[in-house]
Parts: sequence; C-alpha cells; structure tokens
Amino acid sequence: MMILRLKIAARAVAGLLAVSLAAPALASGQSALPEASGPTIEYETVAAAREALRSKGGVGFTIVNGWEVATDEAALTIWSFSPSDYPAYPAVVKRQVVEEGGQVSITMSIHCEASKSACDELARTFARMNDFELPQ
Repeated sequence: MMILRLKIAARAVAGLLAVSLAAPALASGQSALPEASGPTIEYETVAAAREALRSKGGVGFTIVNGWEVATDEAALTIWSFSPSDYPAYPAVVKRQVVEEGGQVSITMSIHCEASKSACDELARTFARMNDFELPQ
C-alpha cells in the first residue's frame, strides 16, 4: 500500500478542478517514490473514504472518464476514486485547498491499495496533471 502526502503551492486554485484521467502506461526504470510515515487521509481504506463521503451532507459525486469524483465544496476538497479497471485500484487522491500564514496552497494526499509501481505511477500522473513536483 502506498501513502503519499504532498503540499504544493497553488499556481492557480482553479487547477485543482482540472481532471484528465486516462489509464497511464506504467513507467519502467523510474525510481520508487518515498512514502509517508503515517496515514495521509482520515480514513483507513479507500472503501471507507467513499462510504463516509457518500453519507456526508454537501458532497457531490460525478463520474469523469470512469473516475468517481467527490466534491466537498465546504472543505474545498476534491476526492478522485480510481475505477476498477485502472492499474492503481483501489486508490483515492485527495486534493484540498488550504491557507496557512496567508499563503494559499493545494495539498495532495494519495491512499493507494494497489502495487507500489502502480501507486507510484498514479502519483506521477496526478503530479503531471496538476503541475506538482514530487519528492524524490
């Protein structure tokens, strides 16, 4: 299981809403990404996250290119759940707009229960899609 948490300065908060999710070819020869030392989302599993968000008021669900996307406007958070035919399944990517010290940024947290290589490629895909830099 891969757990990755990133904090990235927001270049444009609107970029959080950009979603272009096609299944990537798994990269070979790339080094493994570091993992967080503890949980990065508030749920134990991808299934628990989906279930909790479904029962939370004010969260809207849509399907985008096969991905289930939950939008929690009150929390300024978008959750993207991988489809069952995606290499990194099950997985969820949480992106949240936060403000600290007058600075607005986007945090991206990934909880992935697939293989390490598939989870790393998921992180790389979302990083490219959102113009984030990944830790090496």
